[in-house]
Amino acid sequence: MLRALAIAVLAVAAAAALLWRSILPPAPLAVPPRGATFERVTVVQPGEGRRADRRIVIEGDRIAALEPASGEDDLAGLYALPGLIDMHVHFPPDTGLRQGEIFSFLFLMHGVTTVRDAGDVDGTSSTPPREGVRAGRFPGPRSFACGPFVDGEPTQWANSIVALDAAAAMAAVERIAAEGWDCIKVYDHLPAESLAAVHAAADRVGLPVIGHVPVATSLAEAHLDDVQHLTGVARKKGDDRPFPAVLDAWRSFGPDDAAAVIEASLRLGIAHTPTFVVLERGIGYRDYPKLAASPDVALLPRYYRDLVWDPEVGMPFVRNQGERDFRLREDAYLAGTELVGEMHRAGVAIHAGTDTQVPYVVPGAALHRELRILSDAAGLGPEAAVAAATTVPGRSLALAGLGRIEPGAPADLVLFRRDPTRDLDALDTIEAVVADGRLYRRPELDAQMQRYREYYASPVFDSVSRFFVRRLLASMFEDEGKEE
Repeated sequence: MLRALAIAVLAVAAAAALLWRSILPPAPLAVPPRGATFERVTVVQPGEGRRADRRIVIEGDRIAALEPASGEDDLAGLYALPGLIDMHVHFPPDTGLRQGEIFSFLFLMHGVTTVRDAGDVDGTSSTPPREGVRAGRFPGPRSFACGPFVDGEPTQWANSIVALDAAAAMAAVERIAAEGWDCIKVYDHLPAESLAAVHAAADRVGLPVIGHVPVATSLAEAHLDDVQHLTGVARKKGDDRPFPAVLDAWRSFGPDDAAAVIEASLRLGIAHTPTFVVLERGIGYRDYPKLAASPDVALLPRYYRDLVWDPEVGMPFVRNQGERDFRLREDAYLAGTELVGEMHRAGVAIHAGTDTQVPYVVPGAALHRELRILSDAAGLGPEAAVAAATTVPGRSLALAGLGRIEPGAPADLVLFRRDPTRDLDALDTIEAVVADGRLYRRPELDAQMQRYREYYASPVFDSVSRFFVRRLLASMFEDEGKEE
């Protein structure tokens, strides 16, 4: 009897272990040792020029030398650009399935070697990918992360520090700095008094303040280092309408408003990370089958397009969208891209960012889409668009030489067959990526992506993941009903 029970327990344990292994992703791409040399490449510093027939020597995590070529190798004739920087990302919550690891790989595969993680929505999202890459457990971009949001009431995200007065705001900044985060992310309902205290405390600890312009302040009063999504640029002070209804403010945004935004941005040194790809993908919901068939969507598991992002059964904010919502996004897109073009021509710093975790904003691929929008819709042109993801944001992040190819700079670069500063279609010609001094070649990246695709297609993973996602979505709607 006991022997039979023991055998049954072992059998159940073995089956559970087998099931768990079958839903875990494959082993990550091996992290190679640091160091590499490239001969006869054209070095392109976006917005500043190019030098042909260069030799790049990487030692450790730095560029050791940039000098005339002395020979050839199998990567000769390529174009070397600084690694791409995505200035607004979010990683998925830590469910034990290592999705942050997959996001990290997708960034790297698309040449993104640095990200700014603009807020950990639940307290589990930022640390696993950030520390995993740092420790060399799997490949990915370096991450400058803001940690918890600083907000008033009501909050939108679970991982928010409520700061209703100056004392609470200063304590929030001190906590964020003590925990080792790299920036302060402020949000919609932070009171003006609290925001002023955030700035004072952030100056003392040497951290930048980014985020949404709070409802209680104007753009100039908020004086953020970097405004995300143009939030608060068109909206009038005190306008607390939810998204997307608040986009209606762009319909009355005129030349005088644009001039005021440009003046304040230049005078106060405010940069902008517009994340137009969020609006572009939101507009795509008008033809959902076409949106769901986008090639980049296949880089993530099927449950995203079939469940999480589906307008019939997905997250609450993707349901019940109508023509008015699409037109609001279209109007905001048109007015916003026009404004960003004007800001760029006036000398305002424009940063490329994407807002991964938003529906259909796929890590890495979305940054390529954002660069095309900045180039074409906003009128920056290819070179300035690429500069918005390399040279320009590199100046604002706390690592000397980031976004540059020069001796002493961090060894982050991408090798292309063609020059994307001449034609953004060349973004699809990546032959190698160097992140933190480690060289990843195209065949290795492609092989790992194929392993992920096979993993997504596995019947066990597909059925188990879809089962749990359905339950999660059902619980979210139950909670939403209770709140109402």
